[in-house]
Amino acid sequence: MPDEVVVTHPHHPLRGRSFPFYSRITTGGVRLVRCVREDETLLTLPVAWTSYRLADDFERASAGRSLWRADDLATLRAVVDSLLERGRSDDQK
Repeated sequence: MPDEVVVTHPHHPLRGRSFPFYSRITTGGVRLVRCVREDETLLTLPVAWTSYRLADDFERASAGRSLWRADDLATLRAVVDSLLERGRSDDQK
């Protein structure tokens, strides 16, 4: 386990800040990391938003050149298709 965790998410207000590692948990299928803030309260963040996250094969292969994964785009497409279909059925009423 790491001694500290750095917030790496590009849009998080604490990006670049490091906090002492406290624990790792999974809830609702989401892997989370808990850190200790300066005021000794716990900060809970998705593992993917921190330095605790391990680079996966996609990240190594894309080397930062791709913003989205094929699986994520396929999921987005399914959501958009569903919304479009719902809109079509509403128009027919």
